[in-house]
Parts: sequence; C-alpha cells; structure tokens
Amino acid sequence: MLLRKSKYKIHSPFVYEFMTKVLYDKGSNRDYDLILRISRLVDGKRFATRSRRKQARFLYRLVRFMEPETVLSFGKVSALNTSALALGNLQTKVYLEQSNDFLETLSSMGVVNVNLIHPETDKEEELERCNTGFVLYGIEDFEEDTWNNLEDGMAQADEDTVLVFEGIHHNRRTEAAWEAIKASEGVTLTMDLYGMGLVFFREGIEKQDFVLKY
Repeated sequence: MLLRKSKYKIHSPFVYEFMTKVLYDKGSNRDYDLILRISRLVDGKRFATRSRRKQARFLYRLVRFMEPETVLSFGKVSALNTSALALGNLQTKVYLEQSNDFLETLSSMGVVNVNLIHPETDKEEELERCNTGFVLYGIEDFEEDTWNNLEDGMAQADEDTVLVFEGIHHNRRTEAAWEAIKASEGVTLTMDLYGMGLVFFREGIEKQDFVLKY
C-alpha cells in the first residue's frame, strides 16, 4: 500500500480532487444539522457519536461529488447514514433494506428520495434494475458473509462506480476480505480510510492502493 498524508503529494487528478472536495472539506453545511436531527429522532441520541457523524458527513460529500443516479445499500443502514446519502444529491435515488415505518419517518422530514428493496424481490433483480453507480456494504455483510451481490455489482461497474465497505479493519476476516477485494479484476483504485474502504474502477490509470489519513 502507499501511504499518503498530504493531498499535495498525490499526482492523480481524480484523487487530488477527491481529497480536496470530499475527504478534507471542512466547510459547514445546513444539511448536516438536518441529518443530525433525523438521526436523533430515528436512531436515538446515543447513536450520533462524533465518529459516526464524521462518517455520515463524508458519505454526504461523497454522493455530492460522485452524483450517482442511484445509491444501493445492502445490510441495515442507520437513519444517520441514510439521510446523509439521500441529501447529498436529491436527484439520487437511494435503495436500501429497511421497514416501511423507517421510510415514512424519513419522508415526513423531507427525505423523499429513499426507496425500499422489497424482500419478495430477488436482490439480483433489484441490482440489475438499478444503475449501481454507488453501492454501500454495511459491516453485517462482512460478519455474515452475505456477499452474493458483490460479484454482480463489480461485473456491472464502470468508471463512475464506487463501492463503499464499512468496517474493513473490524477483525482479521474483514481485513482479509478487503485484501481480496483490492486484488479483484477491474479494480484500479482503492482508498483505505480505516473505518471505510472505497473501491473505484477508473479507466486510464495505473492500479493504486492508498491508505489515507482521515
């Protein structure tokens, strides 16, 4: 892996822009307050820890930067992260596994671009139906080893695709899974943020694996 502590040492234009606009953007945003209010209402006050708020703001900026048509999430996603993903770009449709009550609560607070992955529908069909430009895999996908959709998602990936994995250093098994993902065919750029791992399929660049201080 390559350790890069300063954005000025990275020569890839995409990575430089990513670090400037997503990773190290310290600007304030009114949506951050709304995201926190939603989280406290749905998840409870104890859930919105400093580290979780930091991750949610990062996901918000990542969606704003990538502008995906859809965000697809496998595994349980908190209201904190869901609202961050949805408010990052109101034109983006967010698909996730949750309850109707969860969806209705978000909708009542103005988060209207969230949709459910219905249990009766095969996940592979859902994945094919959506433009999977942005896929978030929760830590449960590591723990329960339920990556049936991963190969399908990677097969459909293009230059604008980003896969986000939570908990890549949670234990030895998740670290081994992360190493396998990095080595997968078609993956050209990975970013290890410790709490999360990002996978890109950018064309025309040499394969790079970054460990970024965040």
